Amino acid sequence: MTNLVAALKERFSGTEGLEEANDVARHGCSGGVSGFIYTTELNEFFNEHESDIEDHLHELDLELSHLVKDQSDWTFQEVMQNSVWICVESFCQNLVESQDVL
Repeated sequence: MTNLVAALKERFSGTEGLEEANDVARHGCSGGVSGFIYTTELNEFFNEHESDIEDHLHELDLELSHLVKDQSDWTFQEVMQNSVWICVESFCQNLVESQDVL
């Protein structure tokens, strides 16, 4: 188990965590998910799990063009935010599917 998966398992543990994971699986992170909203939170999470995040994005066959809205005008902050959100959403979808919650 990677540190990323361990951190997300801890974050989405228990009944409330599973309910929130269900919301994330259905609606994504863009509406706001506690711990993954503010720039400082996203940067800290990205920096702590950068290697695992990069590995997961590679497993999903995602490239830079998939992480930004406009390839000619993007920021590294946008890349970090979307990278974290994709990993959180992917984790939540897998968690919910394994629990048959949807």
